[in-house]
Amino acid sequence: MDPATAAVMILLSCSPNAPLVCKPINMPPAVYSSLGECLTSLKSRLASAPRGEIVGRCRRIDATVTGSLPNSYSTVVVTRGIGSNGVSSTYIVPHGK
Repeated sequence: MDPATAAVMILLSCSPNAPLVCKPINMPPAVYSSLGECLTSLKSRLASAPRGEIVGRCRRIDATVTGSLPNSYSTVVVTRGIGSNGVSSTYIVPHGK
């Protein structure tokens, strides 16, 4: 998996009396291994909120830069080739407990 395909979900709480007033929900952003996984979870999360009191979005992130990985994932560096001809790539992979 390419680290840049990781995604983060950010949720905002909006006042039902003033729909233009939204504030971040007091919790850390949820990080997902892919944008698709994030969007599926976002759809489910927003469906449980009454009358649009919660809004959110998913954004792609590079988890190797942010260091934000879900608990069940690790970063693995794979090098192909030998010496100066070697090319390294970083991947996000699931791991068991």
